[in-house]
Amino acid sequence: MYQFTGIPCSVCGKPLTDTDDIVVCPDCGAPYHRDCYEKQGACVYADQHGSFEWTPPASAVPERKCPNCGTSNPESASRCSHCGYSFAGGQEMPPRPDAGSSSYQNSTGGFDYARLYQNAQQTGRWQSGTAVEPIDGISGDDWATYIGPASPLYLRDFTRMQRFGRKSSICFSALLFGPLYFFYRKAWKPAFAFLAIDLVLNLPALMELLVLSESSIAPAIGSSSLVMMAQIASILSFVVMVLSGMFAKYLYRRTAAQRIRRIEADFPDKDKREAVLRAQGGVSWAAVIGVCTAMIVAGALFSLLLGPNLEAVANLLV
Repeated sequence: MYQFTGIPCSVCGKPLTDTDDIVVCPDCGAPYHRDCYEKQGACVYADQHGSFEWTPPASAVPERKCPNCGTSNPESASRCSHCGYSFAGGQEMPPRPDAGSSSYQNSTGGFDYARLYQNAQQTGRWQSGTAVEPIDGISGDDWATYIGPASPLYLRDFTRMQRFGRKSSICFSALLFGPLYFFYRKAWKPAFAFLAIDLVLNLPALMELLVLSESSIAPAIGSSSLVMMAQIASILSFVVMVLSGMFAKYLYRRTAAQRIRRIEADFPDKDKREAVLRAQGGVSWAAVIGVCTAMIVAGALFSLLLGPNLEAVANLLV
């Protein structure tokens, strides 16, 4: 295996960096930016598979996998950059609780994520050292520390998404609760984006209420136009709800990976990094309560705009 830093992406030709999300074709070994590979849809050498094997340039640096944590290191490294394991000294590997335990093996030799999840629920934590392949270049332990007790469930889905190059993975929480799911998971960018979309799609209904209440700020739009706008907004709301449920885990994974990489870069010390990962990761009920409170207040303020005809509007709606 090789470190691909500085090697051109097989699609765009730009040099790969340590911070890039890199994927490698399993058939020929050609490296890509993940976005480039997904846009391409297949390996650029697909028609040559079977007779072609990608050869790294002379500048490629051979790598060695740490037997303790699985991190890639330059072949000349004497210690693992992630866990500090000594390659040259024959250091005995520290104990890794439950790693490789037959109780977590399934019939195919992989790990039973359902049992790992049950264990996390019972103990309130991820068993450090459980063997999980790096996801987006981030170790399973850092992912688990950031995600929290539900990490086995998410790591199972993230691993499958990475392995098969998929972005969709159904999330019923996002399907039912929309933006609140992202606020709960501290995925701030998609949270505010979906909240803004919801507000925009509710505008036709709000304008219709203003017209019915004969408010002074009611828009000068015909009732037929308002009805059509409301119907279109209703259809779009359903589409957004479905898309949110399908791609919520991908958006959460992407947002979380960016934050974890920044934390890893700023806090190389393991103990400090874990503390920051726990603080910035996990879930936030405060954010959910804050958004719900803001929506209730906004609804109360809007009712004031309806004026004295609020009761008449309510009777019309009934």
